[in-house]
Amino acid sequence: MKGRTTARDSRRGLLLSALVFPGLGQLVTGHPWRALAFAGSSVALLVAVVRRVIRETDRLMPDDPVAILDPALPFRLAVEVHRANASFFLWATVGIVAIWLASIADAWLCGPAGEGRVEG
Repeated sequence: MKGRTTARDSRRGLLLSALVFPGLGQLVTGHPWRALAFAGSSVALLVAVVRRVIRETDRLMPDDPVAILDPALPFRLAVEVHRANASFFLWATVGIVAIWLASIADAWLCGPAGEGRVEG
């Protein structure tokens, strides 16, 4: 009976890390420090991306109040921000995906705290 609960917890942790947020599966399976590492690094990368977008958008905003009313302005800003920072966005995306995949693999391989992966 205990083996089934362990396998169920391991699958639940895997699904939470895969579908909700990196590190959540580690938290559920009883690995809080691993959860903090995965979630913290994911949040740090997301914050870096948001800060870069805000900074670049602020830099590219027109000074003319009439130009702000242009309905195509958000699209032009998005294109310019992406062009100016394509390499940064690529590496941030690769980092986030790598952290996410590592979190999924860790949740699957480690299972509940104190126990290895349990088949069944």
